[in-house]
Amino acid sequence: MIKQFLKRFFKLSLKISIIGLLSTVILFFVFNYFFPFKLDISYSQLILGRKGEIIYGFLSKDDKWRFQTELNEISPTLKETILYKEDRYFYYHFGVNPFAVGRAAAKNIWTGRRTSGASTITMQVVRLLNPKSRTYFNKIIEMFRAFQLEFNYSKEEILQLYLNLIPYGGNIEGVKSASLLYFGQEPEKLSLAQITALTIVPNRPTTLGFSTNSDKDYLITTQKIIKERNKWLARFKKDDLFKTETIKDALEEPLDINFRKMSREAPHFSFFLHSKYPNQNVLETTLDRTIQQKVEQITQNYTRRLDKLGIYNAAILVVDNQTKEIRAYIGSQDFYDSLHSGQVDGVQAYRSPGSTLKPLIYGMAFDEGFLTPKQKLLDVPIDYDGYTPENFDKNFNGEVSVEVALAYSLNVPAVNTLKELSVFKMVQKLSDAGFSQIEADKHKLGLSLSLGGCGVSLEEMVGLFSAFSTKGIFKKPHYLKQNNTKTNKSSHSIAEDNFSFPLISEESAYMVSDILTKVERPDFPSDYQNSKNVPKISWKTGTSYGRRDAWSIGYNAHYTIGVWIGNFDGQSSKYLTGAQVATPLLFQLFGSVDYAATNESIKPPKTLKQRMVCSETGKVPSDFCTTLVNDFYIPTISQSDKCQHLKKIFVSNKEVKDKISYCSFCLPQDNSEYTTEYFPNIKPELTSYYLNRNLPIRSVPSHNPFCTHIFKDNNFPQITSLFENREYILDDDSTQLLLECRTASDISSVFWYVNDKFLKESKPNERVFFNPFKFIVNQGKNGKTKISCTDNKGRNTDIWIRLKRNF
Repeated sequence: MIKQFLKRFFKLSLKISIIGLLSTVILFFVFNYFFPFKLDISYSQLILGRKGEIIYGFLSKDDKWRFQTELNEISPTLKETILYKEDRYFYYHFGVNPFAVGRAAAKNIWTGRRTSGASTITMQVVRLLNPKSRTYFNKIIEMFRAFQLEFNYSKEEILQLYLNLIPYGGNIEGVKSASLLYFGQEPEKLSLAQITALTIVPNRPTTLGFSTNSDKDYLITTQKIIKERNKWLARFKKDDLFKTETIKDALEEPLDINFRKMSREAPHFSFFLHSKYPNQNVLETTLDRTIQQKVEQITQNYTRRLDKLGIYNAAILVVDNQTKEIRAYIGSQDFYDSLHSGQVDGVQAYRSPGSTLKPLIYGMAFDEGFLTPKQKLLDVPIDYDGYTPENFDKNFNGEVSVEVALAYSLNVPAVNTLKELSVFKMVQKLSDAGFSQIEADKHKLGLSLSLGGCGVSLEEMVGLFSAFSTKGIFKKPHYLKQNNTKTNKSSHSIAEDNFSFPLISEESAYMVSDILTKVERPDFPSDYQNSKNVPKISWKTGTSYGRRDAWSIGYNAHYTIGVWIGNFDGQSSKYLTGAQVATPLLFQLFGSVDYAATNESIKPPKTLKQRMVCSETGKVPSDFCTTLVNDFYIPTISQSDKCQHLKKIFVSNKEVKDKISYCSFCLPQDNSEYTTEYFPNIKPELTSYYLNRNLPIRSVPSHNPFCTHIFKDNNFPQITSLFENREYILDDDSTQLLLECRTASDISSVFWYVNDKFLKESKPNERVFFNPFKFIVNQGKNGKTKISCTDNKGRNTDIWIRLKRNF
């Protein structure tokens, strides 16, 4: 009878146990599904230099020093110590240690108060993530959450969470944070004595954490930690946790523990990356701390001298040309200068580049083939539909070579070259190179782009110039190491925009660099005129309109350094020019950053050839060219047009004042009546420039007046859009007048003049618009304005009109 009862009781108990167990499992899965354990941990961010040193540390979103630590950053000694002290059976339970719970319950009941705890590391993680008051009900919830953690995460992940959340006093949490802030080193480098000290603080973080103690309590706190540390070292020795010699050394080691301030270097660089990658816990950057500190010191010393000139801000960027890595980043002369907006990042700010885009214009022109370094360009007054560029010194030079135009940063030749190249091609090239503001404004930009009529950043400009040093290949400079030395998830490689493309050809890059290396130029620093320590660099200056921005960007084989100087509030200064204030700093920086560099020049590529050209035009010489110079050119690309600086003219053998010229149609049959002479073949724009300045030019004698071929009545150009003696009323200062004419069929181009000043060249029947407003105050005789049209055969038509302002 009893046997049957026990048998039934056993079966019933087994059923109840199975049902209970299944119910518990089902309930666990139900609660786990509807009440999942969410990990929402905000970590602090570390900015590391290229050698792994800490550059800057940022608080977490909840204002904690909580740096994420992976287990591979924790030494076996630290791991073993933590487990020994906090949870020796961590790898053997499922979040709750039933034996510890039973022991603690029995002890608490026996004593009548809570004297012993039973929290495992898993349960401590739960409490750290969701702190609640210590009640038995909350303890049950804590156990359930512990089971959830064990179910959803591995033991190693749970241990990692624990090591990242342990409190160390004040707003310091996690082993890595405590190691850096208390000992100034990474956790894997800690000694046993330091490790033991760190395991003690979490038990009493409010009294043993140094971030909450004043200086006068330092000795008391240190003594408490040493006493507790030695107690635990004795336990380690008793249980043979470590070798006796190791524990002996730990007991004798002095305790150098104190709260250390987090590194605060390169603030503009760090804040830029922090805002760009806010969720990345560790950023391994390419910044070189040594170079950064040098550049900071030189910049601060230099800019102090500019204060009295009304110039208060500067920005510097240094890029390694071989790797395209950022080595130094100075956003302003002083991040903490609130009076002059020191926290503005001048590296990223958009400013007018002045003339700094000219090297790219000429480099692209070399690739298009219509220019070579010795080729001559016009430097005369010109009007592009109301846009009249001038040189910085307000003077013109008539005609200059490309290398002079670039070295002396002349404006008119650059505008003319961009016109022939096309603004569209230039904008497209800059957009491809990542110039975001230019891309945004691409439909608004015009010829003023060549003189700074756009917005660029120092970062963009340094990246552009760096391409000249690497055979014309553009690759965007990057901030983060491409091959991270760390393997943990907190510092995994981030995909930066590291695309590359040929900005210009290797040949063009060399020709531009060769021109920019020359020191015989107006922007060469006076301090270096007689110095033997002139850095061998190629450089270009720029000054924005109104003298608000001064630029100087230079490069050699190793580095590209960009300097911007100005005021963040846009305040101008008469001293604010690239040559005057930016280039001296550039030379100082190169002398420090690349002090060991040799003066070896960049070698020309084998595909770049040289040829003799006429010194008058820079073109392939003709038979009449007597003075030749050497010039670079790109085979099959550079034009090979022959020089036409002289033209052969048949002239009469009369006295000079009575001489006339002949064409093949009116040439006398008697050879003794004429001879052949060569005359300068000068463009109309240049002729007008010479005449307006009363400069002597040798002109072709007037054509034979009896020539029936040239002087047919219907062969002269006829102005059809304006009429003789007609009055034209201007409604405002932007009113445009149309110039249009009819020409003979043998004409290829016509030249327009207003009051004998060259205006524009156009094709026959092409419609030309011009703004006549400025001619009102300079009308010719009898209050009239003279309009002239000359064809390429020399035939001319003049009419006189009246201009009247109606505003």
